[in-house]
Amino acid sequence: MPSTPSVPLRKKVRYLTALCLLLWLGATLVPVLTARSGLTWGPWPIDFWMAAQGCVLAYLLIVAVYAWLVNRWEREAGELLFQVPPSQDV
Repeated sequence: MPSTPSVPLRKKVRYLTALCLLLWLGATLVPVLTARSGLTWGPWPIDFWMAAQGCVLAYLLIVAVYAWLVNRWEREAGELLFQVPPSQDV
């Protein structure tokens, strides 16, 4: 496998990284911005639900989707975005 990734692969990964950071920021700010709005999801206030469970689930979903997409793109391109260290066998 080539050691340097191609430019289109890097661009796709950088775009995905920026999108994931925006989603992370949105998931972080939702409880803060809705704290006094009184919005509810069933019997629970949205800010309480997001602070208790929703943000953590959103973060896990963002990481899982990022890893899945980047792994798929690397397999399709036949490249790796990181350097594999040489064997440490002595």
